[in-house]
Amino acid sequence: MSKLQKILAGIVAVCALFFGFVVVRLGAAPNDDSVKLAKISHENYAHVGKEAYKEAYPLEYNSYMKNNQGGESPTGYGGSDPGKSYIEMQPEIKENFKGYKFSVQYDVARGHTWAGVDQLNSQRIPPQKGNCIVCKGSWMYDKWYKESGWDFASLPFAEATPPYTNKDTVEGTDLYMGCSSCHDPDTMQLRVYQQGFVESMALKGIDISKASHNEMRGYVCGQCHNEYYFMAEDGRVRHPFIAGWEPEEQFKFYQTQSEQLGAFKQDWLHPDSKTPMLKAQHPDFEIWTTSVHADAGVTCVDCHMPYMRENGQKYTSHWMTSPLKTIEASCLKCHDESKETLIARVKTIHDNNFKLQRVAGQTVAKAHLAVKAAMDAGATDEQLAPVRLKLREAQWYWDWVAAENGNGFHNPDKCMRISGEAIDLAHQVIQDANALVKGSL
Repeated sequence: MSKLQKILAGIVAVCALFFGFVVVRLGAAPNDDSVKLAKISHENYAHVGKEAYKEAYPLEYNSYMKNNQGGESPTGYGGSDPGKSYIEMQPEIKENFKGYKFSVQYDVARGHTWAGVDQLNSQRIPPQKGNCIVCKGSWMYDKWYKESGWDFASLPFAEATPPYTNKDTVEGTDLYMGCSSCHDPDTMQLRVYQQGFVESMALKGIDISKASHNEMRGYVCGQCHNEYYFMAEDGRVRHPFIAGWEPEEQFKFYQTQSEQLGAFKQDWLHPDSKTPMLKAQHPDFEIWTTSVHADAGVTCVDCHMPYMRENGQKYTSHWMTSPLKTIEASCLKCHDESKETLIARVKTIHDNNFKLQRVAGQTVAKAHLAVKAAMDAGATDEQLAPVRLKLREAQWYWDWVAAENGNGFHNPDKCMRISGEAIDLAHQVIQDANALVKGSL
């Protein structure tokens, strides 16, 4: 055998040994017990909650229960401390949401594990309906929707809410926001249970059942972290992203009388300006969808639920917190800057967004009072109609940014632009209202 033949034979032997090892490893049973499919009990709807998964998926369960923790993010924004009020941090909210219950209580959202406690104790609940439980866990789907479709949406809230043993504890509200909110309890595959999202995406031409795995990593969060409204006809949830991801497109949608919009007209009438108002609800999904991260295929899960290891076992963290608290796993896997540089960059985005958002909210509050002054001076509804339309739009843009959970980070350029549009429109309202008072219109 020549020297070349010996070398080739050696290479073949090494390759055979290597690939043989791979085949054996692939054929062997996995040694990570945390990812073996387990049968979850359906007795008394246990599969809808959290406790039933504790023994089968301990790493995921324990990390999910870390959502009980509070504390601010490293930039000083956000966090999940109980009773931390947006109203105290942004007093303009009292004027902007006057006549609506968000002017009474508007607290910083706590971790998902607190969904039941915070909803059941909310001052905003009475006299809400069953549709308020839609994004508080899969009880909406696994119990009500499978039994009778959207009928539950029009029930009194107390009749539709999941059963609980203690409304003041996470353990006592186990059937709120559990594993089945994102996973099929029988297969543990990612799923979208929120049927309003499924229906609205279908109206947009997107079939959820054909989504890729990476798309599902955005959809499982986006099914609830979005802007929505309740159909006046039957209370079902719908989403204005049917018309587009931009707030301008969604505002235009709310101004139409389309079949998808139904009879919905407004969330409330502002008592000072008599303007029919819209309340934006955390449009995180819409803001992220057109972001640089989304364009790169980076989903909510990649940042907020990174892969972790414990005792040699790899698992997906279910502690859905600020990525800056898990920065090595969430950010530094892609970014080559230092930890300190990344935190400083995010803080700059947060600082700038919050400052401009506050200016927008304060200017909108002044606009409500300017319209009230015009009314007191004798301006007619006919004269004020175009002014109120601008005010409705201005507050919509401010609220679209203020209600979003990323404080601008999910899409900094968009959020700054939208706040700017809110400021511009609010100044136009003040100018028009003052002109009416002076009799020049």
